[in-house]
Amino acid sequence: MEAGLNVVGAALIVFMMLFTMAHIVGRYLFNSPIKGHVEIVEMVMAGVVFLGIAFTQKMGGHVRMELFVTRVLKGRVRLIVESFTLLVALFLFAMITVNSLEASVLYSIKMGDTTPMLFWPVWPSKLFIPVGSFFLSLRLVIEIFQRLSQAVVGVKRGEL
Repeated sequence: MEAGLNVVGAALIVFMMLFTMAHIVGRYLFNSPIKGHVEIVEMVMAGVVFLGIAFTQKMGGHVRMELFVTRVLKGRVRLIVESFTLLVALFLFAMITVNSLEASVLYSIKMGDTTPMLFWPVWPSKLFIPVGSFFLSLRLVIEIFQRLSQAVVGVKRGEL
């Protein structure tokens, strides 16, 4: 699922590049820019960011401060500390998932929120946030269990 969401996010990046190129060509060569270009790019941007967030976690691509953890903490203590930090991240992204679904997506649907220029509904782009955060939360649960099983049983990462 993570890889599929990442592919969709990458496809949205390609769409944004081609769409922006079409806007620039239309504006400068034909004096006819695409109406609502900024609104559409803003709506797609949420998908670009949030659909790839779980895959990035899986690949270890997020920026993190490892100086203390890698130099001072070793073995089981390090795995337990990593589990704790993943648990904190899980709590935060679970809150983001629930609150963005309730306060953003459902509220946007209820209020009939639309873009100012094109009058397109905004809730589909807002839906990227809870979907991406939900899958990141699932990834964090998996990684917490991996780290704790490594700490308790002594299993190496590749054996899980």
